[in-house]
Amino acid sequence: MKPAEFDSHAAHYDGGLDNPIKRLVGSSADQFIAVKARWLLRRELRLTAGGLAVLDYGCGAGDLLRVLVGLGARAAFTGCDVSTGMLAEAAKRWPAAFGPAPALAVQDGARTPFADGQFDIVTISAVLHHVPPAERQAVYRELGRLLKPDGRLYVFEHNPRNPLVRYVIARTPIDANAILLDEKEVRHGLLDSARYDIVSNYLMFMPPGITFLRGIDRLLAWLPLGAQYVVAARKGA
Repeated sequence: MKPAEFDSHAAHYDGGLDNPIKRLVGSSADQFIAVKARWLLRRELRLTAGGLAVLDYGCGAGDLLRVLVGLGARAAFTGCDVSTGMLAEAAKRWPAAFGPAPALAVQDGARTPFADGQFDIVTISAVLHHVPPAERQAVYRELGRLLKPDGRLYVFEHNPRNPLVRYVIARTPIDANAILLDEKEVRHGLLDSARYDIVSNYLMFMPPGITFLRGIDRLLAWLPLGAQYVVAARKGA
């Protein structure tokens, strides 16, 4: 992960909507992020009660955290990223109506400044495809280090089995150096780094802006053709 690469995109980062194909299926970046946020809130009802320590690893401009709070999540939120430019945008873009911005910290490569077992929930969304394959195991180890026993990890990624995803990623400037990874690679990488119980779902079969089609995504969650997938891992006690 090269900080300067992401710093150069930070000020005008719009979630990849500079790609015209992506604009055809969603009018805002938040619509795509909300698919993941709603899935997470259905899975983690505790997020609406408060009291949890939640980290978004590789948080970028803070979009997932912002959308989660906008949908009703209440937790002690923290974000970290290799890019100081992205972290500055996360603080700048945080709505005043949501209260103080999440705590934000700079990563040193895969490593973060947090204590072992500090978080109940860790999310990592659309990050791993930016990490060179040889460096991904260090990320998996760090994610496991940060989780409490019985903590939950949620890995959201672009699905390379979806041909439209491959087409869009190949034509999106911030993804110029991206190397997509299959759900199986995430599973194996996690299991090589810590003890987890793991399940996977596929997301985003339908255009995210068409609300009445959301139920179809839930019905097709088993089918490995969605534009996104999520690997949900519960750390062993």
